[in-house]
Amino acid sequence: MRKVLLFLFLLSPLLSVAQEHGKFTFSGYLETYYSYDFNQPADHLRPEFLYNFKRHNEFSVNLALLQASYQEDNTRATLGLMVGNYAQFNLADEPQWAQLVYEASVGFKLLDKLWLDIGIMPSHIGFESAIGADCWHLSRSLLAENSPYFLTGARLSYAWSEGLDFTLWATNGWQNVQRQSRNQGIGLGFAANYRPVSNLEIHYANYYGNEGVNPASELRFFNNFYTQYSPGKWGVTIGFDYGVQSSVFSQINHWIGITASLRRDLGEKFKLAGRAEYYTDQQAIILDQGMGISGLSTNLDYAINPRGLVRIELRQFFGDDSYFELPGAKFSYGNTALTTSFSISF
Repeated sequence: MRKVLLFLFLLSPLLSVAQEHGKFTFSGYLETYYSYDFNQPADHLRPEFLYNFKRHNEFSVNLALLQASYQEDNTRATLGLMVGNYAQFNLADEPQWAQLVYEASVGFKLLDKLWLDIGIMPSHIGFESAIGADCWHLSRSLLAENSPYFLTGARLSYAWSEGLDFTLWATNGWQNVQRQSRNQGIGLGFAANYRPVSNLEIHYANYYGNEGVNPASELRFFNNFYTQYSPGKWGVTIGFDYGVQSSVFSQINHWIGITASLRRDLGEKFKLAGRAEYYTDQQAIILDQGMGISGLSTNLDYAINPRGLVRIELRQFFGDDSYFELPGAKFSYGNTALTTSFSISF
């Protein structure tokens, strides 16, 4: 409750400023949900590799976001404040003040089409974000859940043309607001977005940094690729992650993720989407334990109006081993969940 009150208190001056000045814009997003995990976890938490829609057999809030932005010719700024499961689990290791911040950035135009932004911002990696209504599926893919949703640092963005833009990052590390103790390394990132024809996007992004603590060196090099094509009523997305990281014993460990989605418009109000995915991290570089996971999901969306969205999703995981806990201290090779969400954008 204290976090919610602080959230509203911090937001109140933004509301008044947004109403008084035309250069300010104000927006919000609210997504509530109910999820039932058929493995019936006693602690009401879904598998550890998930960070959204985390609560089992509860009505909950995944993300409540209020955002104010300022824009003029050569300066811009954004402040977004949030609460919900996304903030609780993605920023669990951050200080309490940071768990309220979705975005806090200030930007300056250095040259024509070249901007420098500094602060906490959405990352350059992947095709999904915390805002569910912008994504094809109710839940996020394994690739999105286990790569940075946000980064803290300095970002250079350059629009080469209408169909091509580039991004360079210097960050506090792999999805950190504050650096970990004894970690002095700066993370570096690059992204290119190419749109050769209408409704086709080809994206590449990477990240390089030392994820070890002094004096250890654990260098991480991560690559993300996706292509998304949406001609007419159909849409297809293919995504691929590949990362390598050195260990203190000079061993090179790696992880791989693959996802493929197909979406179909069913008239003006309904959309149907299916997803298949695979993720393997046998050395537990990203995941809490070494494992390989396959997944299938399907979801049906109903647009109540342009701002309101109702979704239902059935999602199934298959493990290479019995990773998923069952009642009575038993374990299963699989996990099934049914989730429904209700969102509004304003």
